[in-house]
Amino acid sequence: MNTDAIKRFLTVLSSASKLERGQLYQLVHSAEVSYLWRDIQSQRDIGLALQSFAYPFNQVGKYYESVYLFRSGQYQKARETLESIAESAPTPYRSRALLSLSAVEESLGRFEESLRLRLHAASGDPVTMLESQWGIATLRSLEGDHRVALRDFEFLMPLAQIVGKSSHPVYFKFLNSYALELSETGRTEEAAQVANVIASSPLIGRYREWQETVAAVEAKRKRSSMIAVPHELNLKYSDARVQAGIDFMNANFHRKIALDEIAEVVNSSPANFSHLFKIETEITPVEYLIRLRMKKARELLKTTFLSVKQVMAASGYNSKSHFTRHFKRQFGVTPSEYRKRRVHRHGRLATKKQ
Repeated sequence: MNTDAIKRFLTVLSSASKLERGQLYQLVHSAEVSYLWRDIQSQRDIGLALQSFAYPFNQVGKYYESVYLFRSGQYQKARETLESIAESAPTPYRSRALLSLSAVEESLGRFEESLRLRLHAASGDPVTMLESQWGIATLRSLEGDHRVALRDFEFLMPLAQIVGKSSHPVYFKFLNSYALELSETGRTEEAAQVANVIASSPLIGRYREWQETVAAVEAKRKRSSMIAVPHELNLKYSDARVQAGIDFMNANFHRKIALDEIAEVVNSSPANFSHLFKIETEITPVEYLIRLRMKKARELLKTTFLSVKQVMAASGYNSKSHFTRHFKRQFGVTPSEYRKRRVHRHGRLATKKQ
């Protein structure tokens, strides 16, 4: 929502008498600036100050506090506050609260609920409409439907350009996802052009994910003719966050690891980390982890006298069926068959040498 719209609805709805509406508007404007620049501490302080005034300023203040809670990782508190705002705040902030709730659900991996909230948040305001529709396209991408997601991004471009006239962050968020999707589908040169627009934003210093996208798209463009071989797990990658995730998987593959945990270690959301990881490595983090475990399992079957069950546990599996299925998919035989063939082959070599 733009600042003119904020001013209009606050002027109409304000019942505060101890402070001039213009001064309260300036306080709300300061909160919005802090929000755009991701100065979460100032945003929280202003939000708390606004809550001491009458409706609607108290609800506006709760909204900015809730964004602070979300950005500082306090998801449950953020959800409770946002649910309250979505029920009682003025209409523009109800829509924003629903979009923020959608972001909370997406961060927790609850994509279906996130999609439902985004659909519910859509309104006639161009910024809110773009943010909700962009989020829906992004969720489709996360589910693997890249063709439809890319079509949706391109359909939304005229609306995005309207929003972009004011250099609103939502415009660059949209471009960030669009660049990732273009890169994902092999349109690297177009992705680089969009990334250049993102790089021109005065806010890029505050949005680490935009910086990561610009770097990842450029890296992929440079090496578009040199496709990494996925099973070469000893490759080093230029994106520091991707490399940190790989290092974490190498150190912890023997135990259960969730995508949320890896993303938290590298200070990213699961969705954004997955995008960056696939751009850099050509496979998903989950597939990388499976291949890493399979490589270790094969080494143990080759070089130790551990039982297949012990190899399975040492490779991070507690389900024999999953372990066997993944091993056979990777190497064409079951773990037991692999070991038998190795023993049989080495036995024949030993006989020949005698």
